Parts: sequence; C-alpha cells; structure tokens
Amino acid sequence: MTSPKVFIVILNFKSFLDTKECLQSLKSIDYDNYEIVVVDNCSNDDSFKKLKIEFPGYKILSTDRNIGYANGNNLAIKYALDNCAEYVCVLNNDVVVEYDFLSKIIDVMKCDPEVGIAGPCICKYSDRNVIQAMGANINLYTGLTQGRFKGAKYNEIKPENTEVAYLGGACFVAKKNVFNSIGIIPENYFLFFEETEFCLKATRAGYKLLCVYGSRIYHKGSSTISKYDGLSYYFLNRNRVIFMRRNANAFEKSVFSIYIFIEAMGRIIIRHEPSTLLKNIFYGFTANKKEIDVEAIKSFLK
Repeated sequence: MTSPKVFIVILNFKSFLDTKECLQSLKSIDYDNYEIVVVDNCSNDDSFKKLKIEFPGYKILSTDRNIGYANGNNLAIKYALDNCAEYVCVLNNDVVVEYDFLSKIIDVMKCDPEVGIAGPCICKYSDRNVIQAMGANINLYTGLTQGRFKGAKYNEIKPENTEVAYLGGACFVAKKNVFNSIGIIPENYFLFFEETEFCLKATRAGYKLLCVYGSRIYHKGSSTISKYDGLSYYFLNRNRVIFMRRNANAFEKSVFSIYIFIEAMGRIIIRHEPSTLLKNIFYGFTANKKEIDVEAIKSFLK
C-alpha cells in the first residue's frame, strides 16, 4: 500500500550550510513517498545557486523579495498543494532529523482523522537529550505560549503523545484539508506568531493538534535571525500585540492591554531590558494588523 504523499518544505535565507546539513539528514529518512521543496528567500549570498548545484534532484524555488517566514513557506506550500500533496511538512532549515521522524508522525495522523496538525519532540541540537519544545498552550490573556517540558530530559518524561494548542514552526505536519479549511500561514507578521495564529485557527476549525513523542528532531534555534540586531526583539514584542488584536475577544484584549504594560515595566526595571520595548509594544497597538510592516523590515535587513 502506497504511503500518503508528503511534501517537505524548507525556507533558506543566507544560511546555505545550515540548509545543506538539514537536507543531508533528510536523505536518511525511512519514509518512502515524499518530495522536498526548498525556497530561497531572496538571499544575496549565492545560496540559491549553491542549492541548485548541490541538490539537483530537489525543487529549489526563490522569491523576488524577502517579506517573511510565512510568505516564503507559503510559496512552497502552494506548490505542494498544486502537486497533489496529502500532507505538508514545514521544516526549519536549522534542524537535523531522526530517520523515522516523519514516518512516526504520519502513522499517528493516519490513525486519527481528527488530528489536523502534528509535530515532533524538538530537542536541542547541542544536547540531544534536552527538550526544546513539545508543543504548548496558548494564553489569550497574556499573548504567550506556555511550552511543555522545556529543558527537561527526553528520556525522563512519560513517552506519550499529547494534544496541544500550539506546535512550533521548527517542524509541523499538516493535512491538506487543514489548508483547504483555514488557508495558508498568515503573512502579515513577517516573523513570530504566524504559526501561533495558524495553530489557533486550526483548533477553532475543529482540528486536533498533537505532539508525537516518538518523533524527534534537533534544532539549533534562531541561527538566521540572530544575525540581525534588534529584528527578533522588535517583531517578537510587536507581533504579540498584533496576534492578540487579531485573535482575542473583547474581554481578553482588555485584560491583555493592562497586563502587557505592567509586564513591560517589570522587564525594564528588573531585567534591565531596553526602553525600546515600550515602543515596540506601542507599534503593535498602532500598526495595521492585516499587512506586513515593510518599512520596519527594510530597516533591519538593509
């Protein structure tokens, strides 16, 4: 019996060596019906050319400008759906995978039609027994995701699959029906919270999200965005507000509006975070919640 067709989509931005290591690890997986699509997000370091030469058997696409994580991945997701994908696996380029990471996820998803999105246990690249993420809950009063088992030892937790509200963008697998039902990944964020909204929309549409204990990948974490001073800090704080404006109800928004500024003052006073935190939060309340902040992107990526 033929396994369901899976497209693995990977986004690259000026990180050829990370992407190469990721693709090399995928060569060893035991799943027998998949295709790989790599999108180069308008790199200016010859990444696209190098990927085409190094991996001629893969579909390598490129964007004409970098307008974010979601936009780049969605290019590949659309290609996958147009080419009979039954499942789409979104995979960060700064991970390496276990040989059975995908087969274990697909086996679980095939057995439960209510599961729309599933993901692996994400462990640290530098210490592969330490958990980085096993899904999370979403708090619509604080705008935060509350991760499960972060920092715990993989071999010390109960080996069971767990229903969650959120799966990180480092790796998740979604059925085509999810995209048909709720659409592709929201593109207005540029970076951070786009997968949070995608997961929330899936849950609200009636799909279950599952973290599969037996599936594992190893994540370096922020190897691309760490190259750009201030970018992650700006979008992480701004987009938390945007996410709440787009997804919380009136009461949740009211609580959040008070909470976020009290929290910010505590972070500035106790943690000595920069006062630009308040500015970033303010931008979240005043920005267009439906469109990408192109000018901010240009200022960071110039």
